[in-house]
Parts: sequence; structure tokens; C-alpha cells
Amino acid sequence: MDFRTIFLFLVAGYVADCSRILAIFPYQGRSHNIMFEPLMIGLARAGHTVDVVSHFPLEKQVAGFNHISLKGTLHFYVNNVTASLARKENGVYQTLKFLSHQEPESLCSLMRLPQVQNVINSDTKYDIFITEILGSNCYLAVAHKMKIPFVGIVTNVMYSWAIDPVFGDANPSFIPSQLSTFTNKMSFFERVENLMIHVYSKFLFSYFDKTVSDPLTKTYFEDVPPLNDIYNNMSLVLANSHFSIHGVRPGNSAIVEVAGLHIDETQVLSEELETYLNSSKDGVVYFSMGTMLRSDTFPVERILAMYESFSELKNYKVLWKGNLEDMPKPLPSNVKIVPWAPQYAVLRHPKVKAFVTHGGLMGTQEAIHVGVPMIGIPFFSDQTFNIMGYVQRGFAVHLDYDDISKASFSKALTEVLSDPKYQSNAARYSRLFRDRPLSPMDEAIFWIEYVIRNGGEPLRSSGRHLNWFQYYLIDVGLFLFFITVLVITVAFTFVKKVLHFIARKLSYEHPIKDKSS
Repeated sequence: MDFRTIFLFLVAGYVADCSRILAIFPYQGRSHNIMFEPLMIGLARAGHTVDVVSHFPLEKQVAGFNHISLKGTLHFYVNNVTASLARKENGVYQTLKFLSHQEPESLCSLMRLPQVQNVINSDTKYDIFITEILGSNCYLAVAHKMKIPFVGIVTNVMYSWAIDPVFGDANPSFIPSQLSTFTNKMSFFERVENLMIHVYSKFLFSYFDKTVSDPLTKTYFEDVPPLNDIYNNMSLVLANSHFSIHGVRPGNSAIVEVAGLHIDETQVLSEELETYLNSSKDGVVYFSMGTMLRSDTFPVERILAMYESFSELKNYKVLWKGNLEDMPKPLPSNVKIVPWAPQYAVLRHPKVKAFVTHGGLMGTQEAIHVGVPMIGIPFFSDQTFNIMGYVQRGFAVHLDYDDISKASFSKALTEVLSDPKYQSNAARYSRLFRDRPLSPMDEAIFWIEYVIRNGGEPLRSSGRHLNWFQYYLIDVGLFLFFITVLVITVAFTFVKKVLHFIARKLSYEHPIKDKSS
């Protein structure tokens, strides 16, 4: 091999390994950014130049990571959602109306901002576009304009409406919608309801996409095709799921499960928290309602009921993430309330024995990763789905928010802390969740780089040219049905004629004698 060949080979490798990536994350929820930020940092550390448009600037600068800030342009969803509001945003229609009708009016309109316009109209040659698949497809027009492949990130289990672009299989006979309360084991009527939720949610997303997101997009882009046409050219989906906790599903090369990608093994406790956790005799219960929901907005009687239950755990300590100033006083002597905690570092501490959670996927995956059983108090979106799946697997207890009382909360605590099956099952699913050939981060980076190297075409389904009735073999089924009916009809007619012929022949050979003779 001569010097020129070696030089060209090295240059080609450098270009493949040092790509230019554009990522736009317009949603202002901190919980979603918990997944995006580590991945973008991981891509930058892998040698790529990553331009990220989001509401959350990095606390510490990372080489190759360029942030274009949206901070302050929209109302934040960080520690400011009341319990009553969270309860209202429930149900299929309310969820899709919020995600695909209300939110796009704000999120898509961010394209009017100068910093976003500068990115959209930039002469920079990007190799790939990354964005979230949630309630609106308006930012997919950026990838269309730049003529580059794009990757979608789903921060939950695959949505029903995220399946079709990559021809995945979300068979509702055994795959529950994350907007339902079902598990993989459904009764007949649960399967009926699950099918209805599956179809209805896809319809609502498509309807709002055409009537809300499409018109908004056309105010910022010229000659843009319908968003659904762009959507159906998606190259890859990174889903925040894993078969160990969500069930085995039909495989698809364009859907890559990367649950746990956000988990930060470098996270450490402060000296104060370390001392507090170590001071417990029998263990610690960690209480957190996530990044959005304010536990101080619970009705006072429910907070006092939980106080009373916690106070009876004489040999346990309780670490509660919340707003101390707004909580009822006095606190039980074994309860400590902090405004923020390094959650993964807390959960992996050997003294932590249970996690009281709203059921958000990021936090519960951290608990699963380290084998901590849970008490789930879900509010909206996929939270009930998550908790019910964990209940089925035997490492969580479900407690309805409306049923919180001293008796019900104490029963849940006693069950999780005293019954060894919860700890045993949590340890088992921790092993299953962690047992992978690659880390979720390495898996995600590999497949993004795969699309950069090869484009999205190799991952696209061979069935994408089929109409829906062809894909589900409805035309074949109808054809076989009519052939069967035709064969039966012909056979019946033939047999009928043969029997009629035989009957006539017998009547000629053996005529019936006249009784009068």
C-alpha cells in the first residue's frame, strides 16, 4: 500500500469519526433533557462537533459541544407543576391534546427566534439531524431543508404513532400502549380497550399533525412537503426502553433500545447527604416526585398522613426531595427534606431500601439499575403504565394518589420493606437490565454513526412500499376468503347437480308404481 492510499484511508476515517451533528430539542421539560444531554455530550466526546439547540445550557463546557440557548423563551416545567394540574392532564385525549395541539403552538413558534433562524439558514454542512419524537414533527422540516438523514429520540417506550415511520410492530394484542394502565398480560376486554387506545392515539397525532403542526411549519419554510411525508423517512429511533422491564417485542433494526443511557456512574453524594444516609440503622426511604411535580402541593392531610407513616419507621431515615419552605411543619424527626439530590448516587447507596416515586421512566430506571424496590404514586402520561409493569414483575407496589391515607401508605411501606420478594425481584431485574453486550451510550453512538456512514436506507423496512392493507395482508386474506367461498360454492353446486342427476336417473330406472293399480 503506497503513501497516497494510506493518506486517503486516514482522511476518510477522520471524516467518518468527526462529523457535524445538529440537534434541536424544543420541549422545555427537564426530565426529557436528562436523556438528551448525556447523549450529546457522549457524541462530542466521541470526536464529533455537536450543535445543540435547547433550553438547558451545560453547567460545564465540553469540547465539541456548542449550545444555542432557548432558556427563558418558554414557561419552564421544572419544580412548578401542581398535583391538581398533573391529575387533569390525564387520559388519551387530554395527553395528545396537550402534546400535539397546545405544545406545538409554542414549540414550533420558537423557529421565529433569531438564534434558531441562524441555525436553520446556516451554510454549515451537517451530516445528521437529531430531535425528539413527541407531539409535533415541525422541526423535521429542518432535516428536509438541509437534505440530511435524521434520528428520532423517544424518551419513553415507543409511542403508537412513532412505530409507523420505521414499520415497527406494536401489536396491541400483547403490547400495551403506554397511555393505558395495562401490562403485557391483558384480559380480552383489556385487549379491546388497548386496541382502541392504540388506534385513537395514532389518529389524534395524525390529525393534530395535519391541522396544527403543518400550517405552523409552512410559516417558516417554503415548499415543505406534508410533515408526515418527511416523518416516514426517519432513519433511526432511539427508544428509552428495554425488553427486561417492558417485555420482548418484535425486532426492528431501525428501533434501538437504549434505556439507562442517562445513568451517570460518576455522580457522588455530598458529605452531608453521605453522613445522613449512613446514620440510619435499618435503612433509608427516598421520596421524590421528579423534576416537574411539587409534592408540597399535595393536600395537607395526605402529606400529614405520610409524615405519620414515616414517623413509625423508628429505625429508618427518610430523604425527601421537595420544597421545605412550603411543607407542613413540624417534620418527623427521621425525615430530611432537600430541594435537590443527586438521585442516582442516592439510590445506589447501600442503605437505601425503597424509593417512593411518581413513576417517571428516568428515575425508575435508575432504581431498577441498582435494584431498589419502589412504591409508585403515578399522576399522568406513562407513569401508571410504568408502575403497573413493575408491579407485575414483583418489585413495586402501586398506590393511587386519591387513596393516600395513613393506613394505605403504611401498608405499602411495610410491604416493600418487610417482604423479601421485593428486594429479591429488584435484584433480579437489575441483573437483567444491566446485562448487555454494549452500554446504552455506546449502542446509541454506534447507530448514530452508522447512519452518518451509510445513510438511513439500509435500516428502512422492506415493507415501506406497501399500503396498510397490503402490510397487514388484508388483501391476501380477502383473496383467500373469496377463493375459499368460490371453491365451496362450486363444490356445493357440483355435488347438488350430481345428486340431482343421480336422483333423476334412479327415477327413470325404478319408476314409482301407481297405487290404484
